[in-house]
Amino acid sequence: MGSYKEILEKIAQASIENRFEKLSKSKVDEDLIFGDIPQDYRDFLIEVGFGSVADGYFMFYEGLIEADEIYDAVVNPEIKKVLLFGDNFSGDATGFLPTENWSIVEIWHEDLSIVTREEETFFEFVRKVFLNDM
Repeated sequence: MGSYKEILEKIAQASIENRFEKLSKSKVDEDLIFGDIPQDYRDFLIEVGFGSVADGYFMFYEGLIEADEIYDAVVNPEIKKVLLFGDNFSGDATGFLPTENWSIVEIWHEDLSIVTREEETFFEFVRKVFLNDM
């Protein structure tokens, strides 16, 4: 643990803009039943938590959500493979594609296409979010 120290410092410096609630390890283990979830994602929920970055820049969910709970899988059946961990408050969501080695992808609300992000790890993605460099 401790890999998110820089992020926690950034949250503390801008406490009005960032609201996060940490999850206990037991809660994370109980809720994340989707298999071999990346450890950096688990660590994030325990060390940082879930919540909103910069009052509406990005929202990290309390856990993973199956994409077809939000989007219409009839339009794009491939979204059934995606597990979402957050969204940009504009209809586009971000998550993991477990069938592709837990790569990070976005679902674009305009056409429900799945676009692979350039970040190779969840930790890299988080750093970009908190640096507002998405």
